[in-house]
Amino acid sequence: MPYISTDNYVVLCHGFPGTDSMMGLSYFNGIKDDLTSRGCKVITPKVSMTGGIDERAKQLDSQIGKLLDLHSSSTKPDLHLICHSMGGLDARRLVHFSGLGYNVLSITTVSTPHYGSPLASLSEGCVSRSLCQLLPSCLSGSEKAMNDTTPERMAIFNARYQNVPGIKYFSVTSKFHPFINHILYATNRFIKNDTDSKYPEAFGENDGMVSVNSAKWGEFLGVVSDKTSHFGVVGWGFLGILAGDSNYDAKDMYRWLVDNVARKVEGKAE
Repeated sequence: MPYISTDNYVVLCHGFPGTDSMMGLSYFNGIKDDLTSRGCKVITPKVSMTGGIDERAKQLDSQIGKLLDLHSSSTKPDLHLICHSMGGLDARRLVHFSGLGYNVLSITTVSTPHYGSPLASLSEGCVSRSLCQLLPSCLSGSEKAMNDTTPERMAIFNARYQNVPGIKYFSVTSKFHPFINHILYATNRFIKNDTDSKYPEAFGENDGMVSVNSAKWGEFLGVVSDKTSHFGVVGWGFLGILAGDSNYDAKDMYRWLVDNVARKVEGKAE
């Protein structure tokens, strides 16, 4: 289908753990270039790989100002934030800062743990060290990020940082059923099969790191795929294609997300 683009800036906010580029690989695999080729003005700020939400939100603000060279601008640019995983929490915190040098029109979150992830609680207390050891090795040294995304702390975060009037909030996620040889097999099974009477949103069908219910915020646009993981929605699902992941067309999804804000926020039409 033909997609409508936006005349405003699109800010791709990366999740945890990650940065705009690691070992020469883009976090949003091919997505920035694809959107740019379609006329979007795209920036990809770099924030701490493993910092807490407050730290990352401050860095996000600084990076946006630097990338847009706001010191030399007399007008405030309009932005759409499209954020994967913890990047969505950074964005939600960011818009509560005073004196921003830009206008945030919308925040779209992709597989963001708005109600927390039980994996964060596991890592925090190491209730199950054998399961913790199966988590991606890049979680090492990530205490601040993990602690901030427990269901308990996200309940506090949600009460403190509610939606800002005038900003449109959207969300999407994925889910999958991995084979036993997938890196997220153990975490997928744990989130799917365990329960918590106090924080039920954190459990159930999931993408290996975040449950479907935890990813819902604002206007929920749906489960974009039932065959791809937390990595697949940023273009890296093909790395686990032999383990039950899928080579999901993440580029097409981000075109659709831009189209969504162009239509619903900016009022554009074909």
